[in-house]
Amino acid sequence: MASHVTICPLWHLRFTLEPEEPIRLPRMNKGITLRGAFGTSLRRLVCSERETSCDSCRARPACPYGVVFAPRPPEEASRLRLNRDVPRPFVIKPPLDGKEVYEPGEPLCFEMVLVGKCRELFPYVMVSINELGRTGIGVGRGRFTIGHVESLSGSGAPQEVMNRGDNLVRTPRGEIHLGQAPDLKPGALRLRFLTPVLLKERGQWVRPSFGAVAKRLRDRINALSYFYCGKAIEMDFREFGFKADKVRLLHEELRWVEERRFSKHRNLSHTLKGWVGDVVYEGDLETFWPFLWLGQYLHVGKASAFGQGWYEIDTKDV
Repeated sequence: MASHVTICPLWHLRFTLEPEEPIRLPRMNKGITLRGAFGTSLRRLVCSERETSCDSCRARPACPYGVVFAPRPPEEASRLRLNRDVPRPFVIKPPLDGKEVYEPGEPLCFEMVLVGKCRELFPYVMVSINELGRTGIGVGRGRFTIGHVESLSGSGAPQEVMNRGDNLVRTPRGEIHLGQAPDLKPGALRLRFLTPVLLKERGQWVRPSFGAVAKRLRDRINALSYFYCGKAIEMDFREFGFKADKVRLLHEELRWVEERRFSKHRNLSHTLKGWVGDVVYEGDLETFWPFLWLGQYLHVGKASAFGQGWYEIDTKDV
């Protein structure tokens, strides 16, 4: 693989919301509600043709909502141009606390990752979430105020982006990208899936083998970098996949979970499902390490944008 020092730059932000009324959210996978509410607020803010679908809207190429929630390959794209399932350039990292009600005085924290040119839309993100606080979120539309926003992208302590006390919004500094992965110690590593992961191999849903995880990360990071950062990954994709399939699954402690969600926008009910728990892999991991490391921010598999496929890496307790 060629140098990947600046491939797929992103911002990692943490939002702390202060409820003014009780906020009721699902016990599991709150990213569903957060992603939907953010999208609704953003569209209300920027869309001038709400009765027109994004697919037929003439303003789509320059529309912040279109870029974030309804992306498609640009006409001039020379690669991946036939890919109709363009990944969204953001990720919601939802609370994992299992709470269903946040009362006033109980902060609601979640994180958001913005990829590539989506970072230019950060002001729209801030205004959308601020307006969402006025209209409310969750069952009963509990309202909130943004307490503070931090950037976790730089080294060292988090950078304060916005604090309720001064109402000044600062541009996040620093970025995270594929070339920043720390050195990997030889041996095994553990992936701990915090939210359900659902992976497809050759048209079939599969358990999270190393090959399935690594190849989906490769494809996801490459597409995000190409469509939103203007630079595809130069590497031998076939050789990468061949080597990934040779890495061994040493141990697993997985359980299957399912959760239904209702899409107000599409008026459809869906079942979100997947595996949560730990897997331990052993083998020649050096080639895959930067992708695994960055995948902690970008997630892997189906429904990554609203919190599915979120994992942490543990190289010590294996």
